[in-house]
Amino acid sequence: MIFPEIRFILYYHLHLSEFMKTISTVFIMLLSMSAMSNEENTPDADTTYWLFKGSNSLNFNQTGVTTWAEGGESSLAGTAYISYAAAYQKGKMRSEHLLNASFGIMRTELNKLRKTEDKIDLTSTFGFQAIGNWFYTSQLNIKTQFAEGFKYPNDSTVVSKFMAPCYLTTSLGMQFKPNNNFTLFLSPASGKFTLVLDQELSDAGAFGVTPVQTDTNGQIIVPSKKVKAEFGINVTARFNRDVFENVSLDTKLELYNNYFDENKPNRWNIDINWETAIIFNINKFLTSSLRFQMVYDHNIMVPRYDVINNERVKISEGPGTQFKETFGIGLAYKFGI
Repeated sequence: MIFPEIRFILYYHLHLSEFMKTISTVFIMLLSMSAMSNEENTPDADTTYWLFKGSNSLNFNQTGVTTWAEGGESSLAGTAYISYAAAYQKGKMRSEHLLNASFGIMRTELNKLRKTEDKIDLTSTFGFQAIGNWFYTSQLNIKTQFAEGFKYPNDSTVVSKFMAPCYLTTSLGMQFKPNNNFTLFLSPASGKFTLVLDQELSDAGAFGVTPVQTDTNGQIIVPSKKVKAEFGINVTARFNRDVFENVSLDTKLELYNNYFDENKPNRWNIDINWETAIIFNINKFLTSSLRFQMVYDHNIMVPRYDVINNERVKISEGPGTQFKETFGIGLAYKFGI
């Protein structure tokens, strides 16, 4: 067997199961709250106003090398994706709950198990029809991750954890929904909270929170803050539909601007999170996906590296645009419409 390290994958699965249970519990609670607020107080309330859909996929990539003259090393990688949606609409009332999560790992002969993908994204919206396709809407969004992230190739320096960071955004505004394929949410009153609930990371001022202040002897003068609060405008647009036969496109653009940034020049900077997934459905159970993500946040310091004497060396750090692209093929299962 090339990879007895499969046991590491099982270990990670068990280690993350508690996080998955937590997220599932929160998702079920949100659905229950919405149902309680929308259902009539009758013993046989109509439940046909609910629509459910979702997809689960597991992508693999494996390379085996044995006495290969041209070089190379064996590797094994896998990424799991889940996407669930529940929508309720009755009369002028509507609510929608979306959960997107993913987790990926990779193992090579020379390197330890590494994380390649890690995301939890939960969104709940509650709306009341104003006129036509416009709805008065409140929205709650939570973004975080499952497991620790490291400063590779240094796998002893932790740069992120579960709830460090966590981005919590609450918004009031208007949503435009002309059909099931497109939504546009506009909120001039949106609170964004960056949580770094780890003492070492908050002390270092990670992800824009206020770092700890110490004197020359290392004594704490002002403790760090684990929460960074912002208030501004939030714009979210999403488009999701089949563009060709067996090919679907799902793209979401999120824009946020802080009205009252302490650094006044920074008030002109807009936080951007743009995610796009192109899904190729080979058959009922096999799928291939191409995913892109672009992130810009002026408060996040992005390290820049160069190769010096065959070693990866950090040369600077500052705001910058982040890109990520993944491609995979694997198993998938969908339900709902």
